[in-house]
Amino acid sequence: MEGLVRTNYDHALAKIQQDLLLMGYLVTEALKGAIQSLKTKDEQLAAKVIAGDEKIDELQITIEDNTVELIALQQPIAKDLRILSTALKMTTDLERIGDHAKKIAKISQRIAQQQLMKPLIDLPPAAELTRAMIEKVLKAYVNMDENLAREVIGFDDKVDELCDVCKHDILLYMIKDQNNISQGTDLNKIVARIERIGDHTTNLAEWVVYLITGKRIKKQ
Repeated sequence: MEGLVRTNYDHALAKIQQDLLLMGYLVTEALKGAIQSLKTKDEQLAAKVIAGDEKIDELQITIEDNTVELIALQQPIAKDLRILSTALKMTTDLERIGDHAKKIAKISQRIAQQQLMKPLIDLPPAAELTRAMIEKVLKAYVNMDENLAREVIGFDDKVDELCDVCKHDILLYMIKDQNNISQGTDLNKIVARIERIGDHTTNLAEWVVYLITGKRIKKQ
């Protein structure tokens, strides 16, 4: 009987981790689609990203409910408790990344019929870097790879640098022509969301380090 209980517990724990990885995959695809819709003016793709956010939100609720239930009913040991508490924290950051992707897609829809005031030079690479960071952090989570998680944390400064360049260039175009102010404001909102995605992905990497080591990384 005890062995059966443990088997059921292990299955429930594995299901939470699988759902977390699925959520991470969906968030990554959402960000990819949102930026692609901006680059190609694809309103249908933007609409698909917006609609897909509901599945991400549903997964967050499922993971949270299952995690709380497992903690309450099984009183997990220290390491398992760390796995579960980390899952709770990571779902929050993943949901927020998904929300940022959805809002980028909404802006893409809004300006799809407009001619872009400037070529998208630094913005797509900044978004691609954050997407690569998410993929790496999920890989670090699966492989319990502390070094890879810390590598992801180191990328955040590069994201910030690219976003700063984007904001500077957009500002110059807005100053140059007042007709660019409306679209420039929208593009700046996208840049700010990419910057926040980088921050949330850094949080994810820090939670992976905590999961592996049991120690929190001190914020600078």
